[in-house]
Amino acid sequence: MMTVQLMSYGALTDITGANSFELEISGEKISVAELKLMLFSQFPALEGKTFRIAVNQRFVSDESDVKAGVQIALMPPFSGG
Repeated sequence: MMTVQLMSYGALTDITGANSFELEISGEKISVAELKLMLFSQFPALEGKTFRIAVNQRFVSDESDVKAGVQIALMPPFSGG
C-alpha cells in the first residue's frame, strides 16, 4: 500500500475540494490510466473533463507508472503566449 500526494489546479480544485490531497493506492506502482480511473471513482465530476497528469513536473502518458514519493498534479487546459 502506498500513499501519493496530488495537487489540483484551476477548476479541477472545485471538483476535488482541495488544491492538495492524498490518495491510498494498493501495490507499489500504478499506471496513470489506473490512477485516472481511481480519481473518476472518487470524484465523478472529473470524468469528461479535459486535464493532463504531471508527475514530478513533467506531463506523462496514460502508460506511465506512478510510484511512491512522486509529486502528481492534475493540470487543466491553459493558454499563454
